[in-house]
Amino acid sequence: MSNTLLFAIVEEGKADALMLTAKRAGSTGGTILTGRGTASNSFLCLLGLGDSHKEILMTVVSEAVKPAVWEALLSDRHVHGILAAVTASWDGTPSTPQKGGEWDLINVICTNGYGDDIMSAARKVGAGGGTIIDGRGTALPDDIAFYGSTLVAEKELLLMFVKRDDTHNILAAIAGLSCMQKPGSGIAFTFAVQEVAKLGR
Repeated sequence: MSNTLLFAIVEEGKADALMLTAKRAGSTGGTILTGRGTASNSFLCLLGLGDSHKEILMTVVSEAVKPAVWEALLSDRHVHGILAAVTASWDGTPSTPQKGGEWDLINVICTNGYGDDIMSAARKVGAGGGTIIDGRGTALPDDIAFYGSTLVAEKELLLMFVKRDDTHNILAAIAGLSCMQKPGSGIAFTFAVQEVAKLGR
């Protein structure tokens, strides 16, 4: 069965309303994550004003309802952000990305605190911006123990929608960073994006 994962990255407080719009158009549900946008203006970053709180809505839809959900989300003029579609599978069948797309979604999982450094390196070779989501690693009981408790390293997930022509250079720049050199310090991977559009156009 062919499915699509729709990503909407929007301002804080807007994802719930967007999910209702998606449900009315045929989506069965989704997940909302919180994160922060990365500023492209170094002066704003210096003042501490560069980052903005974001919500990331993810919903998997069948190909039968995807056009209706996509159009419904695009027609909501009250929500600003970015909407993207990525080929997905939820029944165990491997998904095959559609060829000819112009965009990739680069995902970087790294140690907490390095997301901004990675974004800075990516921006130097073509990335425009990204969204950072906080997370944590998973540890086995024997991994790291401190006074009888297992410590789990905090992680960040950096999401960047980039032009496919820039993907290789961005991944190479990320791989060359010292914070990504140690085993287990991070991983970068991509998804081919079917479509991407601005919300609130």
